[in-house]
Amino acid sequence: MYKIFIMPLPKRVVEPVHIGRGTIPEDYPLPSELEAVTNGTLANTVRQLSSLSRHAEDLFGELAREATNIAARADTLQARLDRLAFKVTQLDSNVEEVSLQDIHMRKAFKSSVVFDQQVVSRETMPTAMLETYRLCDKPPPLDKLNPYREDGKDGLKFYTDPNYFFDLWRQEMLKDTERMMHDRGKKYIIDVR
Repeated sequence: MYKIFIMPLPKRVVEPVHIGRGTIPEDYPLPSELEAVTNGTLANTVRQLSSLSRHAEDLFGELAREATNIAARADTLQARLDRLAFKVTQLDSNVEEVSLQDIHMRKAFKSSVVFDQQVVSRETMPTAMLETYRLCDKPPPLDKLNPYREDGKDGLKFYTDPNYFFDLWRQEMLKDTERMMHDRGKKYIIDVR
């Protein structure tokens, strides 16, 4: 009654998966088949331990890189907080009075924070995923058919397009911005009357 769910793209696979499976060569002289199976199973167990050790090293290396990135971001944030705390202590509300006109004359705050873009790319892919990616089949050479296309589009883009989701997101953002500008124009017209 239990269903086994297998991930479609495993990140790390400990190999060999089946340690007891194997064939004994017919011309290989052994005292017994049991000894051959035992030796093969032990050898595959050592291979599994080696694979597990390699994955553990990769996993801890990935964790160390993430921890380093988080520590660097925390240091940057702490420096910003220290600068802000210093500026706040320098202000004295009793000495400086700000009129309402001055508040409206100031420019709005604009953050200088740089957002990470394309975080899911080959350059940022974890090592284990990159190894799995390299084992995948290459796409068919559809680009050889490009001279025969009448619309001038790249034939391979219909099969695989790494920028598809970015382009889809960009189109949605442009539509949202356009809709907001249109709605803002309607509100302005209504408020003027």
